[in-house]
Amino acid sequence: MNVSDGGRRRFEDNEHTLRIYPGTISEGTIYCPIPARKNSTAAEVIDSLINRLHLDKTKCYVLAEVKEFGGEEWILNPTDCPVQRMMLWPRMALENRLSGEDYRFLLREKNLDGSIHYGSLQSWLRITEERRRMMERGFLPQPQQKDFDDLCSLPDLNEKTLLENLRNRFKHEKIYTYVGSILIAINPFKFLPIYNPKYVKMYDNHQLGKLEPHIYAVADVAYHAMLQRKKNQCIVISGESGSGKTQSTNFLIHHLTALSQKGFASGVEQIILGAGPVLEAFGNAKTAHNNNSSRFGKFIQVNYQETGTVLGAYVEKYLLEKSRLVYQEHNERNYHVFYYLLAGASEEERLAFHLKEPEEYHYLNQDCFTVEGEDLRHDFERLQLAMEMVGFLPKTRRQIFSLLLAILHLGNISYKKKTYRDDSIDICNPEVLPIVSELLEVTH
Repeated sequence: MNVSDGGRRRFEDNEHTLRIYPGTISEGTIYCPIPARKNSTAAEVIDSLINRLHLDKTKCYVLAEVKEFGGEEWILNPTDCPVQRMMLWPRMALENRLSGEDYRFLLREKNLDGSIHYGSLQSWLRITEERRRMMERGFLPQPQQKDFDDLCSLPDLNEKTLLENLRNRFKHEKIYTYVGSILIAINPFKFLPIYNPKYVKMYDNHQLGKLEPHIYAVADVAYHAMLQRKKNQCIVISGESGSGKTQSTNFLIHHLTALSQKGFASGVEQIILGAGPVLEAFGNAKTAHNNNSSRFGKFIQVNYQETGTVLGAYVEKYLLEKSRLVYQEHNERNYHVFYYLLAGASEEERLAFHLKEPEEYHYLNQDCFTVEGEDLRHDFERLQLAMEMVGFLPKTRRQIFSLLLAILHLGNISYKKKTYRDDSIDICNPEVLPIVSELLEVTH
């Protein structure tokens, strides 16, 4: 898909081009470019596709969004705006790449019963289930088990055998392993096609341990236990920096809302995932081991009706590393949002906020300024759109950015001890005070 450049032009109602991949619905068409605006709905885009590709108007079609980090498909509601969802994608996903790992939109056909037609999905699931039953009954040979999908099944359980088993599974791209009801996930740092609709369907309402370990299985067990027992369920995600906790959270949210909404992207899911760029900008920073390390804890509460439909959600942060604002260790940076704002602010904002370069702020010039492969202007635009989608009004966003710049200017104030008193100090650069007062909207 093509997105026009030019800073804030992305936020105006200018025309964008969506690349829609129709697959088997339109043989011979790899993708169809459809012009759309920021507020164009999925229904309007589908109407344009039907006319452009001369499709059967008696059938019902939907748009599916596929994301790079897993390849799963999420069906857009007719009133959803594809351009707005596209503008939340990472910068690399907006470049014109044709690899199978790109974020993209697909055209899908909806069956009469409301389900989505995935071609040979049902036959694939049926064959998989038949092979499993044949092996259980002894009609097919059991596969040679060179590893154990549950560490509790190891005949000799010690640190060496545990690590060797995890290593052997990882070599075969089996990144998930059980320890009873606990799931171990090893970050593969690459695309694995194990999060598409086939796997969503395969793990739906299955007992934990019956199938290959997967994060979908954990989400499914928690969801159905909640419905059957009428009690709250909790999933705890823990790990070292860079282990993939944020991605695992995204997979869980996707699957839980898919179980509730039957594959459609719900408004609650959009808000939770739309809050991701906001939380990352204000709570993530470059560390010595991870360029996008979360420096806070996150608690997400998803509330359901008795029918299993998502009712609402609550997101709370805790243990924010506030000391990072004033001091960073070697090869580390401050929070992302400061760099986004300094790089992406408009000329009017630069004058109003008295912006300088990062190296001119004490809170930003202690070690490093850049991260390889980042596009700060795009990240700032993505942050602004995410804040808008979550519900921040323009006035509120401006007040937040003004406060951030006030913090940076406060860090530039230097002090000296008064010569005639031992318990008081003077400000060496009083010219900074009017700027801070203006940004905080207080008198001085």
